[in-house]
Amino acid sequence: MIARRFAALAAVPLAFGAGSIAMHAWLARAPRSIANDLAQPLAVVTAWHGYGSVAFAILAATVTVATAGLVAAVARFAAGAQAGDGRAILAFAALALAAAGSWPVVFSSDVYAYAAYGAQALAGVDPYAPVPAALHGPFIEAARYQWTGPFPPCIYGPLFVALAREGVAVLAPAGVGATLAGFRLAASAAFLAGIVMLDVALAGRPPPLRFAAVCAYGLNPIALWTVAEGHNDAFLMLAVLAGAALAARGERVAGALIVALSPLLKAPGLLLAVMAGLDAACFRRPGRRATVTSLGLGTLVAAALVLPPLRPALAALGAHGRYAPSVSAQGLLGPVAALVLAAAAALFAGACLWRRRRAGFGWAGVAVLLALPNPYPWYAPWLLPLALAAGAEPAGIALWAATISSVARYLPDAAGDLLPGAARLSALVAATPLLWALAFAPASIRKKVVAQP
Repeated sequence: MIARRFAALAAVPLAFGAGSIAMHAWLARAPRSIANDLAQPLAVVTAWHGYGSVAFAILAATVTVATAGLVAAVARFAAGAQAGDGRAILAFAALALAAAGSWPVVFSSDVYAYAAYGAQALAGVDPYAPVPAALHGPFIEAARYQWTGPFPPCIYGPLFVALAREGVAVLAPAGVGATLAGFRLAASAAFLAGIVMLDVALAGRPPPLRFAAVCAYGLNPIALWTVAEGHNDAFLMLAVLAGAALAARGERVAGALIVALSPLLKAPGLLLAVMAGLDAACFRRPGRRATVTSLGLGTLVAAALVLPPLRPALAALGAHGRYAPSVSAQGLLGPVAALVLAAAAALFAGACLWRRRRAGFGWAGVAVLLALPNPYPWYAPWLLPLALAAGAEPAGIALWAATISSVARYLPDAAGDLLPGAARLSALVAATPLLWALAFAPASIRKKVVAQP
């Protein structure tokens, strides 16, 4: 039984390995029009038109097969889980990251920006301000190529900028390609460490629940792919899950402070800090007063350290940014309708949490996705804890499924301009789990929450 359970989990790394083979084969037929893109240190599928659409289809098929294998394995074998299964899940996650890292292309240029921000900070140039036209260098030019001109100012916390600066300082002599690979390897290592922290945080839970939760996080195909691309959400989640592990070991104040300070890496840490405070307060956790106080104080400290340097970036975003929903509920229904639904989901979340129903965490995540004009796939790692907290409730299932369907957001960037029908179909794919939750869950909520005395 143990061997069969773990063999079933191998579907995830095997799917990424097969996808890598398919992508290498497809790249061998690359047209000359993308020769300059392929000559970059890390090839990013951007506006490759029909050729890029097929590349996206390979990724989408890979994610679909990996998801089907993961769901089947958890459904069949979770009941026989044992306490030490986290080590096997970690091993399969490492294999999946290695397989994903062997792909010859990625679908996001963000890791180029990370290296450029590190290079700016190393040179004493503010990465939160628009990059000066007179500033040059290999990392700056590589990022400019990806954005066809000025790349966006940094919107991450000062702790991540410091990590990027040190990464560039160490790896720059090896070249841009090696530096980008180093960022991607560091993200993978952080994600794997986060899986260990999650397993520790769930140590007191029944083995079947623990097995399912660690699989749902650590073997989520979209989380694995975006981490392999190098997205810094992996560092954020390592901090948050380390805080959860400390809290589970009785170090509640230290754990709460780590979670509260996580926005020093990336802003979504604030959402997770708020959710941690609601968990402690609404579910009357031991030491909840100290936990909530620590979260509040830590959040104030994080805000004081993050907001001042972010002002130039926020000013630039306000001056030059545009509101353009794409491949989302807002892109499908329009911003007003989607925001109304987001408000309804937020009300569901509040009602559930008030009644101490864990479905509220799932509804909070659904509300966030409905409110975002562009929910990118790399948001999955910090949405997954909300899905896991909601468990088998419809909102939790829908939120987990939405992390998978977010793969559709890669299509418009991979292909370039999409026909209106293709754009709406992509938006429908991305939004379907959220619409499913809204369509079928209210009756369940009324029964379990509103009707409860």
